Amino acid sequence: MKKYIEIQKEVIKDYNINLDINSKCRSRTHAHCDKSRRICKWNYSNSIQATFTLFYEIGHIETYRNYMRRCELEFYATEFAIELANKYDLKIPIYIIDSYQNYIFRELDKDLRRGGTNYLSKEYLTLKSL
Repeated sequence: MKKYIEIQKEVIKDYNINLDINSKCRSRTHAHCDKSRRICKWNYSNSIQATFTLFYEIGHIETYRNYMRRCELEFYATEFAIELANKYDLKIPIYIIDSYQNYIFRELDKDLRRGGTNYLSKEYLTLKSL
């Protein structure tokens, strides 16, 4: 099996991602889903957590549609990350998947509290890999 940093470099090249480690925007890791294909505040690390975070941010870039609601954006980015991890035969610890699942549900609940309608169901927004 490839080391995590090798996989990270390969995926960044394959998906034409630009890293901005010292970005001045925001204080956390995030993706710019525009033509820049930029991921800010992320750096190489030989860990499954860093690798999955990278996959997830790439998932935002690859699956973004401006009509989607936040819970949908998070769901599709996470599903993309899981599929990419499976492609590389990486076993993602359940606590990582659970944290992303909880975030998706929190975003859905927040939108519903604000009076939103026609949202996807929790059943649909449940990550398939669980």
